[in-house]
Amino acid sequence: GVALVVADTAGKWPYMEDVTANFMYLRLHGDKQLYASGYSAEALQRWGDRIERWAHGKQPADAHLVDPHHTPRRRKQRDVFCFFDNDIKV
Repeated sequence: GVALVVADTAGKWPYMEDVTANFMYLRLHGDKQLYASGYSAEALQRWGDRIERWAHGKQPADAHLVDPHHTPRRRKQRDVFCFFDNDIKV
């Protein structure tokens, strides 16, 4: 399937977490500032908790969904690919 990109863009673009494939693809571009800010310990814990739920075939209870009525196929596990791209390009 085609996975929706879950992109943390420091609030710059729309944010959604719908499960659309048998894996999750995340891009973390900055917690407070796009491409320039790091992540606090609290923010990393929050992402870790979300990733763990997705990896175990579940969905976070507070997931931001485009279609809250869609129920993804239940899985015992799911691959989660998470990339940090939050550094200043010089």
